[in-house]
Amino acid sequence: MSDAAVSLLVLGCAIALFVWNRLPVGVVAILTALSLAATGVIDVPTALAGFGDPVVIFIAGLFVVSAGLEDSGVTSWVARALIDKAGTKRTSLLVAVMLLSALLSALITPNGAVAALLPGARACRPPACSSRSRSVAARAHCSRCRAAR
Repeated sequence: MSDAAVSLLVLGCAIALFVWNRLPVGVVAILTALSLAATGVIDVPTALAGFGDPVVIFIAGLFVVSAGLEDSGVTSWVARALIDKAGTKRTSLLVAVMLLSALLSALITPNGAVAALLPGARACRPPACSSRSRSVAARAHCSRCRAAR
C-alpha cells in the first residue's frame, strides 16, 4: 500500500475514534502519531518531534490554567459579574463577552484570552434544553429533554 493510502486509512481511524469519543483526545493523537511511525510512513523522531514543539506545550499550559481558573471558582465569579453587568439577554451577554475578550486580547495573547474566558462564557449560557433554545439537536441531545418526552 502507498504512503498516501496508509495515511488516509490512519486519518479515517483517527476520525472514527474522535467520533466514537471513548478515548481521550490526547490518546487518539498519540496513537495516530505512533501508528504512522509503525507503518513506516514517518520515522519515530519525526512522529515524536511534535510533542516537544513550543506551541503544543503552550496550548497544554493553557488547558492547565483554564482548569485551575475553573476549579478555583474564578470563572463562576466572572460569569456572575458578567450577568450582573450585562443582564440575561443573549445579545447583551454576547456583546459583553466580546468586549471582555477584546480587552483581554489586547493585553495577553488571543489563545490565553480564550483559555481564560471560555469556562466563564460557558457558565453564562442558558441550559441546552431550555424552551428558548433554538437548536433542535441540542434539545434532542439533552437527557432532561429526552426524559420529559
